[in-house]
Amino acid sequence: MAGEHTRLFPAKCLQPIEDKSRKDTALIILNSPLEDFDYVNTLYNHASYRLCADGGANRLHDLLGLHHPTMSETAAIQSALPDSIHGDLDSLRSDVRERYTDLGVEVTQDPDQYSTDFGKGIKKVIERMPDIRNICVLGSLGGRIDQGIGLLHELYREQKFRHPQIRFWLFTEASVSTVLSPGTTTLETRLGDGLLERNMGILPLYGPACITTSGLEWDVSDWPTEMGHQVSTSNHVVADAISITTDREVLFTIERNPMRKL
Repeated sequence: MAGEHTRLFPAKCLQPIEDKSRKDTALIILNSPLEDFDYVNTLYNHASYRLCADGGANRLHDLLGLHHPTMSETAAIQSALPDSIHGDLDSLRSDVRERYTDLGVEVTQDPDQYSTDFGKGIKKVIERMPDIRNICVLGSLGGRIDQGIGLLHELYREQKFRHPQIRFWLFTEASVSTVLSPGTTTLETRLGDGLLERNMGILPLYGPACITTSGLEWDVSDWPTEMGHQVSTSNHVVADAISITTDREVLFTIERNPMRKL
């Protein structure tokens, strides 16, 4: 299988901060439940630009208030201010908008009804950081099915067609996911760090693919995979680095360790 050779680190943004001067990562917070403060705070600290997509600002605001019950409301939300709030603003609560505006957070509206708040957020991030290399997306696949499928569709569209120079990472309640392009990808899993679990999957959501793997409990070679036929779900990582070769875009997903103190 011809194609590029890529090296990725799925747990990179879950590790302790080593270089706070780096300017290659942004965080987009979607309008999804936020309950794990340490998880959110670690991703926040890894990013040099943080954007709340519309109602994502409500979620961040409420999480900070719950985590800092002894602080004033202002002090609590100042502990992790977003750089901007952007979207069609149909979900942003008026009280949240007022408080963030008073603290100098930029709030901008894009009324385009042919794009989602996620898509609007990506556009805003790239306008502000044209040299961005990584966009972390904090969202959920545990709510409405149509919204979850739509999010996976947008990851594919943005990675393949619109911004192939940017690596998009989806961080959900339980997993870290990214779209793998045709070619060979080496993924540094390093289970010994305790940030990732061994459970993973390679999902041919974007059409039939043929894959070859190494470093998994059930490796395959030139293995056709397609929705409705055979799919590599619930596989297990058994090496510090695994290799996946594919002739078509597939979704790679690996379970994170929710009990690991970040």
